[in-house]
Amino acid sequence: MMLNTASQIHFDQVHRRFPEQCWEHVGVTSGEVVDLLGSIVPLGIWRLDIATGLVFWSEDAARIHGMEATNGSVSLVKILTCYHPEDVAVIEALLESATTRRNGFRFVMRVKGGSGSYRLIAVAGRYRADNDGELIGYCHEYQDMVRAVVLEGEAP
Repeated sequence: MMLNTASQIHFDQVHRRFPEQCWEHVGVTSGEVVDLLGSIVPLGIWRLDIATGLVFWSEDAARIHGMEATNGSVSLVKILTCYHPEDVAVIEALLESATTRRNGFRFVMRVKGGSGSYRLIAVAGRYRADNDGELIGYCHEYQDMVRAVVLEGEAP
């Protein structure tokens, strides 16, 4: 299901997963894949403990959201204050759906930057059955990803 808000920000619930890939024959580890992706744009990794509402995230995930990096957890309530007020209800609905339906999601929403203006970030996540359940995912700055792809495609 894909929906557009009045601001042309989009999101959808993802009921499918791409097939997991086997990399053993390539000789590349999961850590190396994350490093490669992070060399294109800052790539944030996060985990939400559903029972407590606490988010554990990488330094890049914190920076992408305009927050200081911490070794501990950050409350989801605090993280949601980084988003544009019109986008928060949509994000909450996606997280609730992922939790109850045990599906995935992805969205491009507005996050407040240091200057007070908003910029776009892309976020994807999915439910991970583990004890009481968790949501896991990644995020990146949307404009930076588009810019990196364009620059990579330019002739030298």
